[in-house]
Amino acid sequence: MRPIRLEMQAFGPYAGNEVVDFRRLGERRFFLIHGPTGSGKTSVLDAICYALYGKSSGAERDVREMRSHHSSDNLSTQVVLDFSAGRESYRVWRRPEQEVPGRRTPIRADATLWQRTGIDDDSADGSVVATGLTKVTARIEGTLGFEADQFRQV
Repeated sequence: MRPIRLEMQAFGPYAGNEVVDFRRLGERRFFLIHGPTGSGKTSVLDAICYALYGKSSGAERDVREMRSHHSSDNLSTQVVLDFSAGRESYRVWRRPEQEVPGRRTPIRADATLWQRTGIDDDSADGSVVATGLTKVTARIEGTLGFEADQFRQV
C-alpha cells in the first residue's frame, strides 16, 4: 500500500482542512514524518489508519476523540485517503460519528471506497466499490491483505 494523498478535515489538531500530498516524495520508498512534539505527526498516522480501517493508529486512542477541539461546530470531521495497492488506485472516505450542535442525534459514522483510474486528478472519485463501515473495511482488508492490528505493527 502506498499513500498518495491524505485530506483531513477537523481531525486531531487540524481545525480546518489539511492535505498531505505524498506524490511530492516521488518514487522514494521510505520517508520520515518528523517535527516537534505536538505538531501532528501521530495524527497523520491516525488519519491514514482511520481512513483504511476506521480505527486510530494506537489502541489507546478512540476514534470518537479524533475530532479537533479547535474546529468550528459546522465543520464535519472526515478523512479522505487516496492510495495504491499493486497496480490499482483507490480513494476511501470516512466520517466518524459526531455530535452537532442543534441536532438531537449525532451524525452517524459512514464510509465509501472508490476504485480510481488515475492518481493525478484529485477531484475524480472513480467507481464505487463499497459503501458502509463494514463493507469498506472488509474490502480494504481483502485488498491490502491485513487487518488494522497488523497494519498498526508496521
